[in-house]
Amino acid sequence: MSGNEIFKPKNVAAWALKKKDHTLVVSKADYTPPPKNYVAIKVVDVAVNPIDWIMQDQDLFGIDYPNVFGQDVAGEIVEVGEKVEEFRVGQRVIAHCASYTEPAKGGFQKYTIVHHNRVAELPYEIGTAQGVVLPLGISTAAAGLYQKDFLNLPFPTLKPDALDRTVIIWGGSSSVGSCCIQLAVASGATVVTTASPSNFEYCRKLGADQVFDYHDDDVEDQIVKALKGKTVVGAYHAVGADGAVQACARIVDRTKGKAIVVTVRGVPEKGIPSSVRAKSIGSGAIFDNDVGPYIWRDFLPKALDQGKILPKPDPLIVGEELRSVQLGLDKQKKGVSAQKVVVTNIS
Repeated sequence: MSGNEIFKPKNVAAWALKKKDHTLVVSKADYTPPPKNYVAIKVVDVAVNPIDWIMQDQDLFGIDYPNVFGQDVAGEIVEVGEKVEEFRVGQRVIAHCASYTEPAKGGFQKYTIVHHNRVAELPYEIGTAQGVVLPLGISTAAAGLYQKDFLNLPFPTLKPDALDRTVIIWGGSSSVGSCCIQLAVASGATVVTTASPSNFEYCRKLGADQVFDYHDDDVEDQIVKALKGKTVVGAYHAVGADGAVQACARIVDRTKGKAIVVTVRGVPEKGIPSSVRAKSIGSGAIFDNDVGPYIWRDFLPKALDQGKILPKPDPLIVGEELRSVQLGLDKQKKGVSAQKVVVTNIS
């Protein structure tokens, strides 16, 4: 359906009514036709990320309220805006919503609008509840791995050449870590990662070459020893308690290669060796350069179709419909391991 045709379904959203409010309220919302370069998606499943409950605890971005949170959606395209030629009504997709900007772009609602560069076709053999685990993880992983001022790996391909470079990923079983491992391998890099012992095999199946227990007192020495004679492109801190960024920094300071750490958290004020550069990742930045369009439009649809990127970690379904989204935020806040919190049957 084109943007010129009348299409006004009834929309409902899980609203964050005011800052630091810990209860989402399900209520009606306007349906917004997709503007130029956007598509409208009928949301079937949503996934929950730490940022969603963090936004309930903190006035993190100084956004306007009421607002609609949520960045990971899977569903069906119901309308396409002008200049969008690669999508059609009825296609199954996953998308990375530009949440926290304006309510129409949030994920926790029945109908959302998303820029076409943030959308990827979902193969029919992958269920929407499985595919929805990927969007923010893929974008965040790509932001740290591929941007020029970060690890600057070559773009992933379906048949990568061996790079003879190693990437350290701290927290390989996390949502972002799972995407990091797969993307780095698709770039031809060797991956060394950390996880709990129960998730060692999980990380290996995703492509990690070696996995270390981050609980070990001597884990830094173990990793440095394993990297002897290898060239490191840097470390990616995907998850971890206080001190993990500093641990990554100390490791790259003791190995051959680029002394850089990229982190999903803020850069610590203390504990980073002066010879090491540390940078904080923002997933949305990839849509301001060539990384986002390449990953989401050129690589991801084909990689999903050919099984080169798996939708991992597995979904932990906590409920159905928008009324269950707050339950999902609460569950994610308590912590999950090698799983992604998902709410199904939104529409």
